[in-house]
Amino acid sequence: MTAFKLLWTAADRRARRDLLFAAVLAGAAELCAAGLLGVSGWFLTSCAVVTAQANTSWSWMYPSAAVRALALSRTGLRYWERLVSHGALLGATVSLRSLLVRAATTVPARELRNLRDGTLMARLTTDVGAVGAIPAQVVPPLAGIGLTSTVIVGLLLVASPLAGAAELVLLAVSAATAVAADRRSRGHRRAAAAARAAARTALLSARSALPELRCLEAVEVVRDQVAEAVGRVRRAEAAATDVTRRARLLLRLLATAGQTAVLLLALSGPVFTQPAADAIGEVLLVAAAYELMETLPQVLRDHGLAADAALRLADLANRTSSQGHSTVPPPTLPPAGPTRALAIRQVPVGVGDDRAQWSTMIEPGSVVVVTGPNGSGKSTLLQTLAGRITPDAPGAVLVAGVPVDSLPANAIADTLTLVEAEDWIADATVAENLRQAAPGADADTLRAALAAVALEQLPLHTPTGPLGGALSQGQRRRLVIARAVLRAPAVVLLDEPTTGLDDRTAVQMLAGVRRALPDSALVIALPDRHHELIPFTATHALRLQPCARQPLSTRG
Repeated sequence: MTAFKLLWTAADRRARRDLLFAAVLAGAAELCAAGLLGVSGWFLTSCAVVTAQANTSWSWMYPSAAVRALALSRTGLRYWERLVSHGALLGATVSLRSLLVRAATTVPARELRNLRDGTLMARLTTDVGAVGAIPAQVVPPLAGIGLTSTVIVGLLLVASPLAGAAELVLLAVSAATAVAADRRSRGHRRAAAAARAAARTALLSARSALPELRCLEAVEVVRDQVAEAVGRVRRAEAAATDVTRRARLLLRLLATAGQTAVLLLALSGPVFTQPAADAIGEVLLVAAAYELMETLPQVLRDHGLAADAALRLADLANRTSSQGHSTVPPPTLPPAGPTRALAIRQVPVGVGDDRAQWSTMIEPGSVVVVTGPNGSGKSTLLQTLAGRITPDAPGAVLVAGVPVDSLPANAIADTLTLVEAEDWIADATVAENLRQAAPGADADTLRAALAAVALEQLPLHTPTGPLGGALSQGQRRRLVIARAVLRAPAVVLLDEPTTGLDDRTAVQMLAGVRRALPDSALVIALPDRHHELIPFTATHALRLQPCARQPLSTRG
């Protein structure tokens, strides 16, 4: 999908009309600017010739009025074009971003998890901005260059066919030069974009693992890796800039050749001899065309950035278009209630080659306790149930009869909530973190959620710090569980929720979650010996052991 097609698909009827209108205004404005330059040169030269000849019958009023009219028209049209094109830019950006955000909610959870390093955010901000800039940075300049060059070449062909043909060839060579330079520099820009993405991913990964890197004394190694990626970015950008600079130099040489050719052909020989004023006017008209042509490398660069961004947005854009035209609706779930059971069919559990197969039905209000030592596969099992890891057999995990790995992210978010061992916390306050799950919740509702996880002593205005660093481990764990309580999903998956808590607080927290979510199914992964902290009777109990066949037992 090209950048223009993507933009045209996202824009409404008014935005499309503004896009075309801006192109017309831009072409008219540049044509007026070229006419102003040509008429002004002709006028000044004519005045000088008339003065030298003492020709008092020549009137200066008409060309003077034409100069004034062209100047006012150029200013007015350019201002009008800026208003229309920037309005189209804002409208296109808003429409495109809204369209792609809605499409992102339909991405399955396992795919969405692969975009957690900032890739999705970069697509919805930088890439959308690049595509949305087409109405202001690509369409008007291209319209101005095309219309002005066509009119000027046409006028030259009428006045002097040989001069018009020469300028047509030189302008075509100039356009070809700009296109060839853009193709060479585009490869360098792609390399810079890939290196920039690698540097961003390395920085984000290093930031989240900074304590471990310090313990391993590996900070310098990661720093060198990031520095190398940044160096690749700078080298690629410098190469692209060098290609563009050489192209602009060549365009200036072609402009000089074009103006010289017009002047010589207009003044030499008995066939092509023209008055000096007409020749100067033609030269300045040609100069206006080449002045616009020198902006072509930048216009092509902006278009190339938009085209590359459109390629990166193709997955989301195609998902949106397929939803709009497909006769097969995306998978949906029935309303919340007893029909939203979690069916598990032959899901591998444990680690190693000798894994067991687990099958069960997790009904609303039931409790499943998964225990085992570190490395026995508890987190992997919970991520499989949440749809983030695809099991070997299709349809192994079903929500209300629908495979969880085929559900869009928004449907899973309304049904399943996985609280990971190290879940993300924003650098904000406790209240702001809780309102990520319930934006409209009042203070009493937030305090009730904190009380459910035995965290009522923590004020709502408490700052959490980067990644929750201002809180203790137990407070961070309970805060993200309180956020899950506010969502009130049909199934809550808790990965080692008692880590960092004393026994008394752990019991209070688990009991509070059960009271706050009496109709939700709870799947709780606990390390060995912590299963004794469960203050209620579990419907199912599953114990995992690394590298051994997993015994499966049920109690309740």
